[in-house]
Amino acid sequence: MNADIGSPEVHRVIDLLRIHVIWADGSDDGARIAELVSKHFDGIGMERDGVAYRVPVRFASTPWDGISALPAAVDLARAEHNAIILLHDDVMQENVDEWDVYIKQTREAIAARGNVDFIIPFGSPSGDPVLPSDAAAKIQYAYRKAWARGRMSVAARDSRLLLHTLYQIRRRLALLGGGDGQEKIFVSHAKADGDATASAIVAFVNDKSQDVSLHTFYDAKELNPGEDFSDRFEEEIGKGTLLAIVSDAYDSRPWCVFELTTAKRKRRPIVLADVGQRRTSRTYPYGANLPKVRVSSMPGTTEWIEPLLVEVLSEGLRCDLFERQAVRITKDRNQALMLPRPPELFDLIDAKTLPGIIVYPDPPLGQIEEGLLVKALSVLSPSTRLATLGELS
Repeated sequence: MNADIGSPEVHRVIDLLRIHVIWADGSDDGARIAELVSKHFDGIGMERDGVAYRVPVRFASTPWDGISALPAAVDLARAEHNAIILLHDDVMQENVDEWDVYIKQTREAIAARGNVDFIIPFGSPSGDPVLPSDAAAKIQYAYRKAWARGRMSVAARDSRLLLHTLYQIRRRLALLGGGDGQEKIFVSHAKADGDATASAIVAFVNDKSQDVSLHTFYDAKELNPGEDFSDRFEEEIGKGTLLAIVSDAYDSRPWCVFELTTAKRKRRPIVLADVGQRRTSRTYPYGANLPKVRVSSMPGTTEWIEPLLVEVLSEGLRCDLFERQAVRITKDRNQALMLPRPPELFDLIDAKTLPGIIVYPDPPLGQIEEGLLVKALSVLSPSTRLATLGELS
């Protein structure tokens, strides 16, 4: 997600967001987690025909001069925002004084840039104290020792780390953009056969063992007596991420259709969790064009929930980055219809007005999809054209 900006004389490719993973050379677990983060954010963009866009991830571990145990300083100038994942562990603790200076200097460099960058620190799984300068500044670390003590599997710990990372990146970017950083996950479901799955997700998020500060909105239980629930639902969906529990009955329920359509109309992040068991009599036609996660929600188990939440926050981050990049490139929101997903007939028909250009994420649409949209535009708005962010930049 890059764009050329700067003066006519000097053009640099400035990433909107870069992620840096910092760990101590010799830490096998640190190296493994760095690869995990890289692989995940490599696949966060939309993919079509083997083509995908990514959030760049940079590694810092190996000593750079053969004298110090430290890597080179993080280059913050190559991105508008940098998220630095610090993996503190017993190997880093062996050179704690040097690493303390390194992180302190990194924080000073962040402050010099106006705090548009941030560090996401993960504590030592073996319980080592946090770095001295961070302790003095009362910096909170994600407490990984508790994960190990809770007998979480490696896969579960990995999901928790990704969840923390995604949540903090979205929260920090929202705060920097003037928001409150408290976006809710609206859990849309059919009472008939999706309530158990939805309830399990909400209970998991609100459990005291869950140390990621997620928030959910769960239908009528969130309402106050006397409220207009349709207005409240629309308000919550309009500022949140929709997680649709797509059961066999989901597409046939008017309120489920209302919630899904509202989220699309407001161009919010949406993830479909497929929990279907037998047969769907009819699929709602505008519930397509969205990421779908197949979920096996066995009663009494929770292992499936955190990976699902990782997908939800990943889609939310993708939409966040698209919107910021689209605004940066088009300059004027009124000049373009900016869609966080590939355009579809719903977007054309539902738009109050169609501007000169419709902008959507890379990669470009296939010929069949584009042909249908161009045909519709020839009737609705012949002057409107389709373009991806990559084409514009």
